[in-house]
Amino acid sequence: MASRRASHLLVLGLAAHAALGLGLEVGPQAVLSADTAWPGPRAHLELPQYDTREMRPAWETGAAPLVRCPGASALASAEPDGEAGQNLQKAVTQFCAAGLGSLVELFVDPRFQSHYERFNGSDGWIDKAFLTYMGLGGANDTMSGEEDLLVQSVHHFSTAPIVVTNFNARVPDSMTPDRFPNLVLMHARSTSTIGKSFNFNKLTAMLFAKVKSGLVLDADQFVNRGVDAMLQRAAEETTVQYPYPIMPVHWMSRDPESSDMAGYPATYTWVFKSPDAPTRTMRWGHAHPTWSHHALPWLAKWTSYALAPDATKPPAWLTDQGNLEDEDLMNVAMWADNATKQWCKYDLTGPGDFEAYLKQVGQPGMFKDSKFYPRGIAMIFFTAHAAKEPTKSHEWLERLWDDTDDRRK
Repeated sequence: MASRRASHLLVLGLAAHAALGLGLEVGPQAVLSADTAWPGPRAHLELPQYDTREMRPAWETGAAPLVRCPGASALASAEPDGEAGQNLQKAVTQFCAAGLGSLVELFVDPRFQSHYERFNGSDGWIDKAFLTYMGLGGANDTMSGEEDLLVQSVHHFSTAPIVVTNFNARVPDSMTPDRFPNLVLMHARSTSTIGKSFNFNKLTAMLFAKVKSGLVLDADQFVNRGVDAMLQRAAEETTVQYPYPIMPVHWMSRDPESSDMAGYPATYTWVFKSPDAPTRTMRWGHAHPTWSHHALPWLAKWTSYALAPDATKPPAWLTDQGNLEDEDLMNVAMWADNATKQWCKYDLTGPGDFEAYLKQVGQPGMFKDSKFYPRGIAMIFFTAHAAKEPTKSHEWLERLWDDTDDRRK
């Protein structure tokens, strides 16, 4: 049975290198529009900046959001343009019907308006972008340092814009238009305001930032050369025929039937409470997904189930499971809809994994399990996760910063 399930799983990679446990040498891709000049790699990596400043919420200034619930203005009732607009309208309609209209509204920071206009097309959409989200606390915040290094790394290793969605009243002092020409800063109300996990802001940002296809990066990540390849692959794999986000494989299966969970506490496995719950169609995925606009209606349906269950009437098995995080929801929702695509592991378990990349040491058989990946998971060195110590992350980035073709894979 395990082998039959595994045979239906489509593992998505970029080259044969990935199957060997090595990354892929890919230069910056041409993901910007023809009239957009890439500023080029940053000459120097700067130290992470931690200082933040308070700002007035955008919705208190009279600014217009990118999208709002129908009926709120004549603009909102206009007929959507193209497939992307139609998919967005379906998502907005679902959220608004569930009483989640305030979460639909994302506002471009006025300081970054010219950046936004440079990257979006005539239809008002950014074609391809990285996306991250944040909620800073104090005047000096570690997450500010994490975001600073993330945005620096995208500017150095990528030609694509990065959209940073802010869900609190503070922003990094260092996040300025002059310093980051490929950054678009947006602001929105947090899911915390309705008593739900802050991490669901990741999904609302994907839904309403008007990015046609992208890759989500957490604050505690940074990127490496070649990562732009994922943006094109995202657009190619999430389609009308397959309208779902795609997550990279997790380093553990979280499957109680799988060999890799032996020795872990029982709480590390995922166990459904209801006998009517869906069957796993693939191994547990890590919530650093790619998506395209084709996934917006699906994202809206399942996210609204989690945020407004009384209004949306989710399946009984989902209600029985209790409170979920964003990663939990995405995995069980994909199983429920028989999704079968999964990326190789492009989000390394920690910055230290780059040692194998720098030394070019192959690591076959990593994180293997008895059910889905008996020979191990494919890894590619595009991003590092769990980069929660900015000083150490800075040290790793210094080692990766050299922009020459050194034949590393």
